[in-house]
Amino acid sequence: MSVLSVWPYFVLVLVVLGALALPVFRAADEPPQRDQRTATLDGLRGFLALSVFVHHLTVTHGYIERGEWTFPHSGFHTLLGQVGVTVFFMITGFLFWGKLLDAKGRPDWTSLYVGRLWRIGPMYLVAVGLMFLIVAWRTGFELKEPGWSVLGEMLQWLALGIVPMQPDINGHDGTRFILAGVTWTVFVEWLFYGSLRLMAPLARGGRTPRFVAGALLLCLLVLTFSALSPDGSLWHPTLLLVVGALAWVLASFLMGMLSAWLIRRDGASMARLRLPEWAASLLALVCLGAVFLWFEHMVGPIQALLLWVFFHLVCRGSTLFGLLATRAARRMSTVSYSIYLLQGLVLTVVFAAPPVRDFAMTGALQYWLVGILCALLLVAASVASYRLVEKPGIAQGKRARSGLRRLPAAQGARP
Repeated sequence: MSVLSVWPYFVLVLVVLGALALPVFRAADEPPQRDQRTATLDGLRGFLALSVFVHHLTVTHGYIERGEWTFPHSGFHTLLGQVGVTVFFMITGFLFWGKLLDAKGRPDWTSLYVGRLWRIGPMYLVAVGLMFLIVAWRTGFELKEPGWSVLGEMLQWLALGIVPMQPDINGHDGTRFILAGVTWTVFVEWLFYGSLRLMAPLARGGRTPRFVAGALLLCLLVLTFSALSPDGSLWHPTLLLVVGALAWVLASFLMGMLSAWLIRRDGASMARLRLPEWAASLLALVCLGAVFLWFEHMVGPIQALLLWVFFHLVCRGSTLFGLLATRAARRMSTVSYSIYLLQGLVLTVVFAAPPVRDFAMTGALQYWLVGILCALLLVAASVASYRLVEKPGIAQGKRARSGLRRLPAAQGARP
C-alpha cells in the first residue's frame, strides 16, 4: 500500500457518508430544491469538495516530506482536485447562465450581486480570520514586518477573493497553504460573475448556441494544442501552461452554460428521448471513469468533453444509481462550501501536532487513518459553520434582496 494508492479514497468517502447518515448531523438537512434542473446537483457538490480535500491531503504529504506544495505524483489524485474544480465551475456556469436565460438577459443585477456577497462573504471571512490566527501563532504574536505592511497584506486577503493578490502575511512563508490555496477559485468565480453583465445580451434572442459553441470550440482547440505539445516543444512551456490553464477554466464555465441552454431548449422534447435512470447513471460513470483511467490531468479536449457528458447527464437527472439522492450525499453537499474553505485549516491544525504528524508519516496506512480523522473533523466543523455562518448569511442575503425589490415600489408610491 502506498500513500498514493487509489482504494483508500473510496474507503474515506464511505466512512464520511456513513458518519453523515447519523442523526447527529441532521443540522445539515435542508428541504429539497423545487427546481428539478438543480436537484441532482445538490447531491454532487459534496463529493466534489471531498475529492478536492483528498487531493490536498496527498499534496500535504509531499509538503511535509519534501517541503514542496505541488501536484502529487499520481494522475488519480491530481485529477481528484482538477475534476472537482472543473465541475464546480461547470455548476456555476450552468446556474448563472440559466438565470440569464430565464430573465431574457435582464436579471436584477443588484439583487444578484448582493446575493453573491452574502453567500460567499461570511464564510470566506471566517476562514481568512482563522488563517490570520494561525499566522499570528506561528509568528509568535510579534510583528516581523512594519505594521502598515501587515495591514495592507491583511486587507488584500479580506477583499472576499475579489482581489487576486493574496500575499504572505507578516513574513510567514506559504501563508496561502494554510487554506490549501483554494481561494484562487473564488477570484475566478468573481470574474465570471462580473463578466455576466458583458455577456447578458448573448442570452437573448437565441444567441447562446452560436456564442457558447464558438467560444467552446476555440478553447478546445487551445486544449488540443496544449495536449499535443506537453513539453512546450511547439511553444514556450510557461506560456503554454498559462494558456492551457485559461482555456481549461473558460471551457469549464462554457460547458456549464451549454448545458443550461440545452436543458431549457429541449426540456419537453428531450423528456421523450430520456435515457432510463440506470442507463444514464451507467453512461455518466463510464465517462467519469474514462477520465480517471486514461488521463493524468484535465488540460485536454477529450477529457473535457467526457467530463461534460458526465455533468450534463447529472443535470438532466441522473442520480448515479441513487447515490446523489441519499440523505448523506445531500447533507455533504449542503455544507460543501465550508468543506472547501476549511479543508486547509483542518489539515494545518491536525498536522501541526508533532505526535500526530510523526505517526502519520510512519507509513501509508497511518497517513490515511489520520486523513480519515481529518475528513471527519472537517465535515463536523463544516456542519457547524453552515448553521452558524453560512445559513444566517444566506438568510440575510435574501432579506437584503427583498428590501432592494421593495424599494423601487415604495419610491413609486410616494406622492
